[in-house]
Amino acid sequence: MALFIENGRLLDYPNKPLKTGVAEIAKVHGGDFRMTANQNLIVAGVLAKDKAKIEKIARDHGLMDDSVSEQRKNSMACVSLPTCPLAMAEAERFLPEFVTDVEAVLAKHGLAQDENIILRVTGCPNGCGRAMLAEIGLVGKAPGRYNLHLGGNRNGTRVPKMYRENITVAQIMAEIDSLVGRWATERQRDEDFGDFTIRSGIIDEVKISMRDFYA
Repeated sequence: MALFIENGRLLDYPNKPLKTGVAEIAKVHGGDFRMTANQNLIVAGVLAKDKAKIEKIARDHGLMDDSVSEQRKNSMACVSLPTCPLAMAEAERFLPEFVTDVEAVLAKHGLAQDENIILRVTGCPNGCGRAMLAEIGLVGKAPGRYNLHLGGNRNGTRVPKMYRENITVAQIMAEIDSLVGRWATERQRDEDFGDFTIRSGIIDEVKISMRDFYA
């Protein structure tokens, strides 16, 4: 059973007491809790007789929510400010509203609710948010400014390349709006966003990182 934990931050929020919910599950669950590389939580080894009870606890506490979009599930950030002293821009606190804006862009261009882009935001070039394994990756440069990277793939096996340097959030949203508009109308059947940006010539593919990343 997979539980979506936005940004991996397991706290009690208004109307969404995630931490309390996990504690309640732990009282009745005899299996494992496993953290995933995407900052979520897997309740593993659930006995058949306990499944309905654990799922009810998860839903009652906001740990399972069918209204969470696929775009939000496929977006991630590092902790950044104020936790990390290396951060140059916001990431974790910035991401939820940013995802909402990206969702609005997808809807504006008529893309289905299950359409999504692998989106990562990191507060500095160290890349703890794995922006260098995203279809759209933001790397913090200064408060409110990021490098915009494009061209990764859904499998995380292709490094994206910088498309715009040191731009504001408003500029980023304008770029995403334009790019998603093109993706919606020009893509091939079942073509993912990262693959589209390369095939259409928007960004060059990084095949060998040490040669292509800065070229």
